[in-house]
Amino acid sequence: MTTTAHHHQSFTLTRDIAAAPDTLWRAWSDPALKRAWFADNDGPGWETLDHTLDFREGGTETGRFLHTSDDPAMATFRGEHRNATTYLVIEDRARIVFAYTMSINGRVHSASLATVTFEQSGKGTRLTFTETLQGIGQTDGPEGRKHGWTALLNNLEQSVTQPAH
Repeated sequence: MTTTAHHHQSFTLTRDIAAAPDTLWRAWSDPALKRAWFADNDGPGWETLDHTLDFREGGTETGRFLHTSDDPAMATFRGEHRNATTYLVIEDRARIVFAYTMSINGRVHSASLATVTFEQSGKGTRLTFTETLQGIGQTDGPEGRKHGWTALLNNLEQSVTQPAH
């Protein structure tokens, strides 16, 4: 983790995904589908302890994850990670706005506002994810968050475009 300046930082990720907007919307709104790409697919060294999703305006999503990697480069990431999300705006099959905090070992290290949009694009969907975050003390900052959301969107795309094994 690095120390970030005490000001807001933003990034945007855009994907053209070969799946219908309805399919992508379900992947975000259905608790089992969301858990599959968001919580249960983090890779070696990660364990999902808990994940809940109440997908509605005012609803919440929470996750608890344990990172136990022996990789010395990941030492600052060891321990329990939590995210706490509140859904602020849900425009059916068009836009999701949510606020969330992330913590490690009980210490909140960032607060964010994120917007996801879904637009028909050719035979698929253009998904745009924009996040503005405020780092708090030691944090992974915008580059770490961008890396994390890139991996999550890879998981999402794989979950909606490849048949289950």
